[in-house]
Amino acid sequence: MGKIYLIRHGQASFLADDYDNLSDKGIIQSEALGGYFLRNEIHFDKIFIGKLRRHVQTFDAFSKAYHINGPELPKPVYLKELNEHQALEAFKLGYDDFIEQNEAAKRLYNEIQKDDNMMKKNYVHIFGMFFREYVSGKYPLKNHPVQSWSDFRGQTKKGIADILKDTGDSETVGIFTSGGTKSSIIGDSLGLRDEKITELNMAIRNTSFSQLFYSKNKLNILSINEISHLTKELITFV
Repeated sequence: MGKIYLIRHGQASFLADDYDNLSDKGIIQSEALGGYFLRNEIHFDKIFIGKLRRHVQTFDAFSKAYHINGPELPKPVYLKELNEHQALEAFKLGYDDFIEQNEAAKRLYNEIQKDDNMMKKNYVHIFGMFFREYVSGKYPLKNHPVQSWSDFRGQTKKGIADILKDTGDSETVGIFTSGGTKSSIIGDSLGLRDEKITELNMAIRNTSFSQLFYSKNKLNILSINEISHLTKELITFV
């Protein structure tokens, strides 16, 4: 029986113009994960990485401990199928309209206008509301090339199928990706509906790892959101 470690990227640049870039804390989280894996003698036969910058940066920081103390990691394979869904891109495009259409979101928005300290907390809540509508198809973005949720789900199914097809039953595999991709793969293994997959997505922590056993292309979940490598001050969701 083989094993997969599904790893979410470190903290990215939330509320910045370019989210797809690790924060200083995200780099520290990723380095801590690499040190933890090395100390616990977790070694990979194969490594697969999404093509987003934050995925690559997470792996590069994770690899630091192995470069210093060995052993050598296998050369990674980069797969676009491991990229994150585009709910954030859709959110940026539809933000103003969504605030106008959704009374609960408008109340949170007004709180931000009165108190800048509410920005991060309320913005996350507003995104959660939008995310559910994006997933359900209630908030389509016409005339914009934003990937739909259903297309994203098909993408992740193909990605994990291709990985399993290329992996032996006794190998240990590392997958560096995003919370949505992790949740999609785990959700399919557990038979979850899309609504529950989105809830899981919002709970996945930065650089958390999930352990999956696989045999004959069948996945079984051992753990979902492990953060043993993080101190309290390093635990983040966004």
